[in-house]
Amino acid sequence: MIGINLLFMLVFCTVLTGSDLASVSSGDIRFGIDTALFNYAGTETLGLEIYEQLDLDQLSSDQDSIVSFTTTLALISESGDTIASDKWNSETRWAPGRTIVNSAVLPVVPGNYSLAVTVTDTGNGKQGVVIRDLTVESVGVLSEIELARAIVPAPAASTNPLRKGEYLVFPAADGSYILPEEHMAYYYVEIYDLGGSTVQIQGRLETSAGETLFARPWVSVTIPEGAEAVTLVDSLDLRVARNSGLYRAVFGIVAPHGALEVSKYLIVGRNMESEAEFIGDAVAELDEIPYPDHFRIILSPAEADVYDSLDEDAMKRFYSAYWRGAPEQRGQFEERCGESSRYASVQRESWRTDRGRVYVIYGPPDDIESVLFRGGQVPYEIWYYYEGGNESFVFADRSGTGDYEQVYSSVEGEVSYTNWEDMIAPVSAGGGG
Repeated sequence: MIGINLLFMLVFCTVLTGSDLASVSSGDIRFGIDTALFNYAGTETLGLEIYEQLDLDQLSSDQDSIVSFTTTLALISESGDTIASDKWNSETRWAPGRTIVNSAVLPVVPGNYSLAVTVTDTGNGKQGVVIRDLTVESVGVLSEIELARAIVPAPAASTNPLRKGEYLVFPAADGSYILPEEHMAYYYVEIYDLGGSTVQIQGRLETSAGETLFARPWVSVTIPEGAEAVTLVDSLDLRVARNSGLYRAVFGIVAPHGALEVSKYLIVGRNMESEAEFIGDAVAELDEIPYPDHFRIILSPAEADVYDSLDEDAMKRFYSAYWRGAPEQRGQFEERCGESSRYASVQRESWRTDRGRVYVIYGPPDDIESVLFRGGQVPYEIWYYYEGGNESFVFADRSGTGDYEQVYSSVEGEVSYTNWEDMIAPVSAGGGG
């Protein structure tokens, strides 16, 4: 499956069908609020997820550069009763340009509500307020779209409230993106009760008038038998939005019982100070990616999923954006890719070999201990990296074909066998086989 990550979530959810554009506060403090709705497993009570995004530059700080503010939440019924409430007390260190994202869940049942959110600066009493009308209904096949600024793999032990399955999702709670820096809009959407079905899915970016600017190819996805819900994670390239204004992210599905779509509005703006750099990068992106396969191996799993889902032109833009502001690192990477060709074997290209991959990621070793046939011992190499922790790698030609396999590394997460010394030990001349 290309460009889509499946996260299995054994929950039955409902969809929020109120405003499909994030809300921004009024008052002295500006912040954004967005929402999404899920079901508490095994009950009729729903969980309303509330996301807050706040720039710290507008808040006061004490002599130790600590910023303190409170956020109060109230879910109010049509009759004016407070159905649920919560309060966050936030304290963090101020830094220029720093943004804070908070998240909470309030219990709710289907109906019409108002969500009142107030942020108060503890230092000076200034406030900002959001009043957001919500209509909660039972869901069909699709949830609403949740927009995000980033989606990254979650550490195994993470209890971050932004965690969804295997990912941390950092929502774009104000619904806006500034080009060229924020050129990728990530999103997730959930599909329900289609276990065992094969569906066609597509994400696209439209103008507010419905003109398609960017669309993924339709992709076929088979939902595992028995899965009550799966989450689909993808991204949209916003650089096709040539003008500032209102746009729409759309997710479509063709299921056995028909075609459905959900959408979410977003606002795209431009940082005019970066416009000249943006134009220069756009020209550079017309060039071919010099080492597309090598590039893939330095990406994180989440980045690789996004990269693999793009068409050829979007891949070029991704590559250029990845190295923006780091021309020296780009040159170093491409130099390593060219030099890694020495490790190609008859069976595999250089980037597919263990030595070639390590060379591209970690660079040339500071020292190499190379041992050829000696006393029946298999040929092996030890690569030493003295800077950054005295790391090492061991590669062995166990097949005798010149294709060296990585058998040991001191780098955490790299392939390393506990019996690697036995793997390069002299081969016994006696015995069978």
